[in-house]
Amino acid sequence: MSTLEQQLLLLGMADLPIDTLIKKQLDQFITASSAHFDHVCQQRPNSTTIDLLLGFMTLHHQQAQQQWLHQQTAATKMQTVFNNTIGHDHAANFTHQDHNALLALTHLWLMVQGASGIDYSYSNEQAKTQSDLLLENEITTSPLQINPKLELLRCQFMQSYYLGKNHNKVKLRTRIKLLFRKV
Repeated sequence: MSTLEQQLLLLGMADLPIDTLIKKQLDQFITASSAHFDHVCQQRPNSTTIDLLLGFMTLHHQQAQQQWLHQQTAATKMQTVFNNTIGHDHAANFTHQDHNALLALTHLWLMVQGASGIDYSYSNEQAKTQSDLLLENEITTSPLQINPKLELLRCQFMQSYYLGKNHNKVKLRTRIKLLFRKV
């Protein structure tokens, strides 16, 4: 098990409010990024692991967000074609990989923010911003009404934040088990 995976598990990654598709994205991210995180840790031996993890996740989240913004127009057009050809119900089964990557990394990033003691209002604002970005094409009934899908996603992101925030409340025994868990 990599250092990155160990640290994320200690913060509560196993309990993130995500489905299996997003879990696969997390696994791919961890596999692809573990060596980079180890390198960062070696380069900054005087920094705390949580500070390194926050910077690392912020960097990767920003990269995923930029990638999604770059691909969003094409993904929207593709989704429109699916909607028009196979219908909305079946088209909902197709998602863009950059969309899922941003969704997965936002959960991790907010979890790490919680563990780092980042202010709730900032994290809540980021959860709202990311929800709006990820579900930008969702139909809203009126600007004055709350879109239930947007609010649900924001709440899930904030669950990730609180999961990280409450990571110190995990029993020592559980944390030790996680450290020695075999892959």
